Parts: sequence; C-alpha cells; structure tokens
Amino acid sequence: MTQGGFDPPPDEDPAEGIRRWVERLPPSAHTQWLLRHSLPGEQLAAIKDLLHRNQQAAAATQIKFDELKQQIAADPYNETLGNLHEEWFWRAVFMDSAHSMSAVGMLAPFIESLFVAIFEGLRKRQGSDAGDKRRQRADDQFWNPQIVFRSEGPRDDLVAGIDQLAESCGLKPYLPNDYRKTLSALFAYRNNMLHNGFEWPTETIGKFSSRIASEKWPEAWFTSADRDGKPWLFYMSPDFCSHCVDLIDGIIDGTGRYLKGRDA
Repeated sequence: MTQGGFDPPPDEDPAEGIRRWVERLPPSAHTQWLLRHSLPGEQLAAIKDLLHRNQQAAAATQIKFDELKQQIAADPYNETLGNLHEEWFWRAVFMDSAHSMSAVGMLAPFIESLFVAIFEGLRKRQGSDAGDKRRQRADDQFWNPQIVFRSEGPRDDLVAGIDQLAESCGLKPYLPNDYRKTLSALFAYRNNMLHNGFEWPTETIGKFSSRIASEKWPEAWFTSADRDGKPWLFYMSPDFCSHCVDLIDGIIDGTGRYLKGRDA
C-alpha cells in the first residue's frame, strides 16, 4: 500500500497507476499541493463559521428589537421603553457596521494572500536560476499580482494586477466569470472601512454610491443606513459575504483545474 491509500494492481505500471490516481483527485487537492504549507480550506472554514455566528447574533438582536417595538406599541407613553428603543437602535446600527468590518477584514486579506500564494507557487513551478539577479528581479515584478503594467510603467493596483497576471499565465479562463467585479467591490469597501471607520466622510459616501452605479455592482451586495434620505453607513450584505465565500471556493477549484490541465 502506497502513501495516501493508493495501491495499484500488480500488473500495472506504477507510473501509470499514479497518473490515474492523481487524475481522480479533486481540483482543490492540486491547489493545496501548489500552496504547500498553506491551508486555505481550513482558513475558509474558520471565516465561514464566524460569518455564520455574526449573522445569528444580528438575527437575535433583530428579534429583541421587534419585541421591544411591540411593547412600545402597547404602552406608547412609557418613557423607559422609549429610551431603551433609542439605545437598542444605535446599538443595532453599529453592530451591523462591526459585523461588516469583521467580514471585509477577513475576506479581503484572505483573497489577496490567496492570489499572492497561488502566483508564487506558479513561479516556483516554472523554475528559475536563483543566481541570475536580472532574471530574479524581473520575476519579482512579473509574478507580483499587486502591481499592474501599463504604458507608463508598473503601478500599484491589486485588482488590475491580479487580472493582468491571471491572463498572462493562462489562469484567467479558469477563474469565476465575475471575479474582477467582485474584487473591485470588495477591495473598494475594504479600503474605505479601514481608512474611515464606520462613518465615512460625506464626499466618500457620495463617491462610493456613484461607483456602485457606474460599475454596475449588484444592488444586493451592499445595504445602507440612511440619513435625510441619503446613505450614511454602508454595510456588506449577507448575500455579498456568501458570494465572496463562493468566489474563494471558485478560485481554489479553478486553480486546481488549471493545474490538472497543465499536468495532463
């Protein structure tokens, strides 16, 4: 019995048997081999668990809030209930922001590091002369998805860099169709939340609202708390969180199918 449970028939060429065994492996196993010591599946499971717990907490808070509104409806002149309603309202508003910050704070860095690791793994597979300093410097830039090459030279742009490098090395056809749109929305939201906190400047809110429309991001991806009829706080919706989790699964699966095709 070989390692991993593979036991070829006695009359079969071992190399052919191993090839057939590798062919039967799911694409995610090929991605795992590429990433070596990283455990993307286990990391994603932890993210899914926390997202689920946050959704449960939000649902429980909403139930309590609805019960409180029923009590107020039955006793509208109770000042204590009115004050409690005010307190719980703001708590719920900013709990949604905290959960949204938690979600984007997990998903965006995970996806960025996943692509960095994938391209670094592909770079190692192609091999290079470690003593060739010029080749080493060229590879450092070529395989870095955090920069994009334009006519004026390399520029920092994670989303465009991932897209350009994926196309250059042949990975792009194996990635989910809307991955660039998803990454644009996710990282734009991440940057605003990390730089501005829960309450963004009015100008920033306006620019983000305009970008949602101009880039045709699905309306279901973001929700907002409004003030004076205009967005005041933006949240990642549960639908968008689930979509990003599905995207990660798609990236891992697509990378594995790309690797299987190259190894065939």
